[in-house]
Amino acid sequence: MNKTWSVFKHEFLTTISRRSFILTLILVPLIPALVLWILGNLSESQSQSLTQVFTGGQTASALPYGAVDHSGLLTEAPDWLTGGTIVLLPSAEEAHQLLQEGKLQGYYEIPQDYLQSGKVSLFREDVNPVTGFEQTSAMENLIAYNLLGRDQDLYLKYTNPVSFVLEEVNPAIAETRDTEDPLAFFVPYGVTLFFYMIVFITSSMLLNTVGKDKDNRVMEVLLSSVKSTNLFIGKLTGLGLAGLLQLVVWFGAALVLLHVTGQTFSLPIAINLPAALYVYGILFFIVGFIFYASLMAGIGAMAPNLREGSQSTFFVALPLILTVVAVNSLIQMPHGGLATVLSLLPPTAPVAMMTRLTIGGVPGWQIALAFGLLALTDVFLIKGVSNLFRSQNLLTGSKFSFKLFLRELVRR
Repeated sequence: MNKTWSVFKHEFLTTISRRSFILTLILVPLIPALVLWILGNLSESQSQSLTQVFTGGQTASALPYGAVDHSGLLTEAPDWLTGGTIVLLPSAEEAHQLLQEGKLQGYYEIPQDYLQSGKVSLFREDVNPVTGFEQTSAMENLIAYNLLGRDQDLYLKYTNPVSFVLEEVNPAIAETRDTEDPLAFFVPYGVTLFFYMIVFITSSMLLNTVGKDKDNRVMEVLLSSVKSTNLFIGKLTGLGLAGLLQLVVWFGAALVLLHVTGQTFSLPIAINLPAALYVYGILFFIVGFIFYASLMAGIGAMAPNLREGSQSTFFVALPLILTVVAVNSLIQMPHGGLATVLSLLPPTAPVAMMTRLTIGGVPGWQIALAFGLLALTDVFLIKGVSNLFRSQNLLTGSKFSFKLFLRELVRR
């Protein structure tokens, strides 16, 4: 136990004191914080609007537009609809004259065959695409109002979007999210990518550590005085705690950012993640880290050098990559067959289950089962990788193969 503690302390202190670890710990939350701070402190007097950028600094005039109708469709242009931005005129000649006198921004001309062609001409003295079409929505609304018989109630009902109510067949797994809100997709998508990166990056640290110790022949010296199980557990817990520290700091920074941005930009309630998600995040990170870090350590122990070991990590990370590829299906059908299977299988559970938990409605027995299967698999991997550490001296210089890797992993 004392030797395990010594290995743990050495790995933990060495990892957190590295410049790359410190920079990653600070910069990952600092960069989005700086971006949000800059956006929040930009006043209207310090920044140009998009319209000013595209129009060369010229703002839109308050002058109205004229409308000349040859089809007989437009008979009324109420102010409640147009806000005085469109006035009906009897002829194109009068509209053209008012435009020349600077009393109009432009004028629309509706041809006699509008109901067949659907085309309306807009006449302006300039051809700027931004200011030239800034009032087309008002004209579209005016045409729709007259097409509906100038019935205000009917027009308002037509223009208001239909309100759909989603009714779940199984209330036990009912979603609480607003599926029409873009955040209902982007929040779980972001959580999926975040857990993919954090699990893969932190577990890769064990591959680098074991590979370097093997290249420097330090591993053989350690195994002469420390049992392979103690050595592996010490490295695993030391690097795991460093990764957990990284996760806690990033999660804490995310909470602070959500609080600050929620006040500055009035973010919707959908982005306020439940507190239980952070607890589940830590738990599934731990078991997910042990799973992939054990596999990475096993590859590092068997590969002849660090470069070849790094090249072999693609096959280990393939389940996580497939989960990220299938993230659209997971978000759209979080309780479907694919999502359920991926969230229960140990190789994909750390990421897939977090995607489902972000959405909500995951039955408690599935959470417990996924965590239990991962924990049992972790126990098996810890014992198996310890076997690889015992035999790694014999395997030094051998060409790496997954067949040999699996054989040594299950050997007692």
